Amino acid sequence: MSQELPIVYIGKRNTSFYINVCIKLFERGEEKIVVEALGMNICKAVDVCNLLVNVFKKGEVTIENITTDMVMGQTVRGLPKKVSRIRILLSRAETSN
Repeated sequence: MSQELPIVYIGKRNTSFYINVCIKLFERGEEKIVVEALGMNICKAVDVCNLLVNVFKKGEVTIENITTDMVMGQTVRGLPKKVSRIRILLSRAETSN
């Protein structure tokens, strides 16, 4: 891939903060962005993407791809701990002019 996609990492902040970040990235001219979250923040990432697609940017943004996997997290009592991860690829909707 010749161009790196911007990644929005979902964390402890409220949902509206991440929605605002995604909107600003699309207004800046990005065609695609990735929303990524680990563990308990997965539901917040899904909420952010659904609100963007269905409310804030209705008809302008689509969900292109969703991938889930497990990544190595911290070690607990000397054993590695795996954490769930989701990556949601959002893209501008095709406009037919």
